Amino acid sequence: MTGDDAAPTLAQLMAKLSRSATPDARAEVADAIGRSIDSPAMGENERDIALDIVRKLAGDIEQQVRKNLADAVRQSVGLPHDVALKLARDVADVSLPIISESVVLTDGDLVSIVEEGDTAKQLAIANRDEVSEVVAGALVERGNEDVVVAVVANPGATLDEPSLGKALDRFGDNPRLQEPMVARNSLPIGVAERLVSMVSEKLRDELVRRHEISPDMAADLVLEGRERATLGLVSDDAPPQRVEDLVREMARNGRLTDSILLRAACTGDLAFVAAGLAVRAKIPFQNADLLVHDDGGKGLRSLATKAGMSEHDRVILRAAVDVARSTEMVDAPDARDRFAETVLERVLTTFDAEDEGFSEEDAEYLIKKLSKYTEKHRENPLVSSP
Repeated sequence: MTGDDAAPTLAQLMAKLSRSATPDARAEVADAIGRSIDSPAMGENERDIALDIVRKLAGDIEQQVRKNLADAVRQSVGLPHDVALKLARDVADVSLPIISESVVLTDGDLVSIVEEGDTAKQLAIANRDEVSEVVAGALVERGNEDVVVAVVANPGATLDEPSLGKALDRFGDNPRLQEPMVARNSLPIGVAERLVSMVSEKLRDELVRRHEISPDMAADLVLEGRERATLGLVSDDAPPQRVEDLVREMARNGRLTDSILLRAACTGDLAFVAAGLAVRAKIPFQNADLLVHDDGGKGLRSLATKAGMSEHDRVILRAAVDVARSTEMVDAPDARDRFAETVLERVLTTFDAEDEGFSEEDAEYLIKKLSKYTEKHRENPLVSSP
């Protein structure tokens, strides 16, 4: 361009600043000089002078001057780091263009800004074209729901398995998070498996289609999620009639499965176990309760057999019931883990008994299966060894 349309030279911009100290003039210079600092036509001496002016304008008392400068240098690769950081720590109107786009800011700078807790700035970082793993992790840890949804929805954000897991821990029950997480190009299989039991049927189909989850695995995970939810309907001190009503309803719906009985046994819920076996075996609840608590264990074996449980599952059931009957109820943070470990030890001890006749393959199968049933799934106090 030529004449009045030509870009002002550095000398003209300096002259304009010297002739006038008005905010409008400084704002105009801030815009023009900011756009010029990456120009290949600018010599080294001129660039040094221009950067000195940029530093002064970054501290200008007028917000509009600083805003014009930030808009002009938001994509500059030659912007000094100290200026970029100064603008990024300014008020939102000035800082957001820099935070959103500047390549000069380091991951450390961005994490530091995230930790300051300004939601607008966190959202700007979450929506950058590229968000590193460490920055994304900080956003998931410190941001509110809007921030976490934004970074999960950003295809340019690198999220590792712990960060995705943390996002699910914090906001996983909200479809606002579920939808963009399902839509990500790739998910760790552990995260995908967690999502299966949390999302709607429509999202589940999309999850199975996009990620490495077989339909059979998805069905199993959904069932496990439903079992955990079902057991959560009855507290440890629920009246017997409520437990009996629940198991009868489950039996009518075809959901009183071996797995839910074992899951209940592995958390010490013997009232649910007795009621479930009673319905399955078609005997009175009181009789089933006596057989479950039979000292010799033969009553439980007979009852479980009549209820149609496999021999492998009866081994886990007997071990879990034995542990539950020899423990006392406590309210402790590690109670569930300690109970699960005790059940596992009891199962392993059972394998040593010569009359069981189980192979190593049998043991491996049972231990793997047992690990599913001893996972944490209720907030109620559990039993623990005294």
